[in-house]
Amino acid sequence: MKCKVCGQEFKTERSLHAHLKKHNLTVAEYYTQYYPKKDLLTGDPLPFKNKDQYFSKDFLTRARMHKWAASNKNQEEVKDYIIKKLKDRVEKKSMRFAPCHLDLELSELPSIDCYKHFFGSYGNACQAAGISPCYSEPMVSSFFDEEEAYKDLKVLIDTREQKPLSFKNSDILKLDFGDYTASGDNYSYTYIDRKSDADFKSTLSVGFERFKREIERAREFDSFLYVVVEGTVSKINKNNLFAPHKANMAYIWHNTRLLIREYSDVCQVLFSGGRKSSEKLIPRLLHFGQRLWKCDVQYYIDKKIKEKKESK
Repeated sequence: MKCKVCGQEFKTERSLHAHLKKHNLTVAEYYTQYYPKKDLLTGDPLPFKNKDQYFSKDFLTRARMHKWAASNKNQEEVKDYIIKKLKDRVEKKSMRFAPCHLDLELSELPSIDCYKHFFGSYGNACQAAGISPCYSEPMVSSFFDEEEAYKDLKVLIDTREQKPLSFKNSDILKLDFGDYTASGDNYSYTYIDRKSDADFKSTLSVGFERFKREIERAREFDSFLYVVVEGTVSKINKNNLFAPHKANMAYIWHNTRLLIREYSDVCQVLFSGGRKSSEKLIPRLLHFGQRLWKCDVQYYIDKKIKEKKESK
């Protein structure tokens, strides 16, 4: 590695960074001065947080990336760019499948809708990137029908559930894992693990290894576990700013990405928006059971929310 200021060579990046003190330069000053990067949409200089982040980003925000893609008249340029972003992520993280909707959101990669716009479908984009999508089945057409369709479904609630949700028809029973499942003819090896904001942050940090063992148990029983979080990604981030004991959200979101990649065949993490929304979502998940296991449920939930906002 060669210093751009004096030309001296170094065997490691660390030694180069230590050497910069002789030039009265911080690492940030060095890279922004000698490797300047600008936002592809606005031309604004990109800020430096760390080297990996600096060289992997081409926009100040994800919204700017989507705006650039939508306004760029050279569609081939956009297609090449977003496929490269997908390939780079897959290779860097040694992923077995292309990232799902939530993974794309947490990684600030182009959205599924962006890929669909330029490639016709996310599946086509994944094929162009040389990898299979994480989930390939569409949403069941009647998933968002009125709640009346689920009134007869009996929800079994684990005896250890401390703040159980309210359902029209429910019973208490000790479950092997998860907090909720369906009984009788509606049982389909589908389980729900409910998480409040605080529960989620605790589980994906200090309780991460224990929770992975719970998912492994679900896999042993050929079952599927939905982690239904009473909130949204943005709400959890915002609430954490005002929490008396702030959690390391970067670490928590990192673990969330690891979880949904490693256990995509047996687990999905879903953000319902709130407690009432969870009460509406869970009967649907249990009713349709295995028909949803290969469907990117969070994508369709977020899409439905977006459509409602746009219609107002």
